[in-house]
Formats: sequence, structure tokens, C-alpha cells
Amino acid sequence: MDVTRPEGGVSFSHWRPLIPAEVERVPDCPGIFELATLVRNVLFLGAAQSLQAALAHHLASPGALHVQAGRVYFRYLPTDDPEQLQLDRLEDYRRCHGGALPPAQSMSPPLPRPRRHLKAVIGR
Repeated sequence: MDVTRPEGGVSFSHWRPLIPAEVERVPDCPGIFELATLVRNVLFLGAAQSLQAALAHHLASPGALHVQAGRVYFRYLPTDDPEQLQLDRLEDYRRCHGGALPPAQSMSPPLPRPRRHLKAVIGR
């Protein structure tokens, strides 16, 4: 597996585009993952019991990331304790970003627009 070593010594895979062919290459094991923009601004940091299933879910619902345009990229790290590692990485992120969480984790998804029902107006 190809790895990079970001702050804190955690080894992630290289960044890959969030496309079906790349998601299929991800191991089906527990781990953490980051989703980011083209310039690697992290949007979401997740933990999963199945990396492949979690990334496939994000691939199927791109609107949940609050991305207006552009491709989303991901990197992952298999681990036996994804929840604890996610908490550690989120704490590191908050420390480096003035206490803020990644954008897709700090805001709720936009509410759907209300549907308007037009009533037929009968002439008086």
C-alpha cells in the first residue's frame, strides 16, 4: 500500500479521486478516511468498519459534503480502532483550525426547499 506521513506520524494512502474505480480498490476493512477538495482542503474525516462501504456511500451522496463544484478526493488508513483514531485526527484538525471541525462535519446539510402547491383559482 502506498502511504504518506502527515503530521502526527499517521500513515495514509495517497490522495485519490472519489470515483467508482478507485473506491473498488480500497480494502474492505476498518479504518479512517478523509474527503477533500482538489487543493486538499479537508471536508470530512470519517471512521468506518468497512472503508469500502463508507466511501461508496459518500460517492453515492455527494451533496452531503456541501461541495458546490469540483471533484472530491479521498485518502484512507486501515486501523483496528477507527473511532479512537478519528477522534485523535479531529482533535488535531481542531487544534490547527481554531477549534473548527471540517466543513461537512460542522454544518448540517441544507434543508430541502419547500414544495409549493398552487391552488386553482376559480373566477368569481
